[in-house]
Amino acid sequence: MTTSTAAAVSAPKVSIIVAALLPRYGIGMKGKLPWALKQEMNYFRRLTTQSSESNKQNVVIMGRKTWESIPAKFRPLKGRLNIILTRNLAKTQAEYETELNTYSNGLKLTDSLSSALDSIDATKFNEIFIIGGAEIYNHLLANDSDKIDRIFLTEITHDDSLPMDVFIKIDPAIWEKKDISVLHNYLKTKSLHEEFELLGNEEKGFKFDYTLWEKK
Repeated sequence: MTTSTAAAVSAPKVSIIVAALLPRYGIGMKGKLPWALKQEMNYFRRLTTQSSESNKQNVVIMGRKTWESIPAKFRPLKGRLNIILTRNLAKTQAEYETELNTYSNGLKLTDSLSSALDSIDATKFNEIFIIGGAEIYNHLLANDSDKIDRIFLTEITHDDSLPMDVFIKIDPAIWEKKDISVLHNYLKTKSLHEEFELLGNEEKGFKFDYTLWEKK
């Protein structure tokens, strides 16, 4: 690829995607989600899988604990390049040798987000989604928010006060919730705008809205 061609290819946008319980944006309790919402899981799957460019895939980046929380039969997440962040690269490579060999085109390991982002070929991949866990979310939001373009936040409410011990911290001085039309138009670029009601969803006693946040 020539330099001029490379310069014409836009770098993939990097987004956080997360579901959180209002009002404190709780995202977990004792290492687990306190909900299992089929509608929300389908939204996550479709949003992270569907590309606005038919010749490109998307990327999902996650920590090792998030990877291990995915049932083995569902990993790597289909139709996406899965990148696992790990502090101990050599040890994790040894532990996951079979999976890495089996899914050599869909699974990679790296020791930092910067390394992961640098390894992604913009001519092959459309969007990048950070999918967990809390430590990665909050480190990025507190220290490397310049690396993040958007936050896709599912805002969840429940009539009861549910115990939560892990929270995502979104600085309102940096981020703002966009009008729902902005999210609708984004979904339209992926032909997903007719698949989901963005506001007023209910399931298993939970109410939830899909929202999009961008920098001010």
